Amino acid sequence: MFEHVMTGAVVAATVTALVRLGIAHHKREHPCHVDVAQLMMGLGMVAMHVTPSPLLAAPFLVLVCWLGFRAARLRTGSHLHHAIGALAMAYMFAGQQSGVAGAPLVTAGHHHASVAIAAQAPGFAHPLLAWFLVAYCALAAGFAATDLVRTPPPRVRSLVELALSAAMAHMFLVML
Repeated sequence: MFEHVMTGAVVAATVTALVRLGIAHHKREHPCHVDVAQLMMGLGMVAMHVTPSPLLAAPFLVLVCWLGFRAARLRTGSHLHHAIGALAMAYMFAGQQSGVAGAPLVTAGHHHASVAIAAQAPGFAHPLLAWFLVAYCALAAGFAATDLVRTPPPRVRSLVELALSAAMAHMFLVML
């Protein structure tokens, strides 16, 4: 039941980010990096359900570089936060196997679907980094939850952030 709720929250968050980008485009405004990062994370989580592949880490590495550059240039915590989230997505995709012929696979279920992981090295290559990302995602979910209480409406970005960060923390915990 919990997995279904998390999956629904991720899909709703992805659609919300897409709608926000559509509204910005309609108003001829520049898209907000928050909406772009949240859309990418949501699409990535959906892609893990549909077709897990280590090749899907590439777009997230590009996003990490772009957001990291913007964070350094503008000195904003928001860009850095979303760069770390993109890094978490890239790390999760890089740890997956797409079912290469001849490679024995085991599956580790998470709230989207079973993810195939190489049997020779189950889990993540660097578990300490994975644990850091679990803690970071859990803290990000906590901060997003407190934003719902202390900021004036609309709180859509905080809701999206809460759903995506909680889902990422859950996915890392299950895969560890």
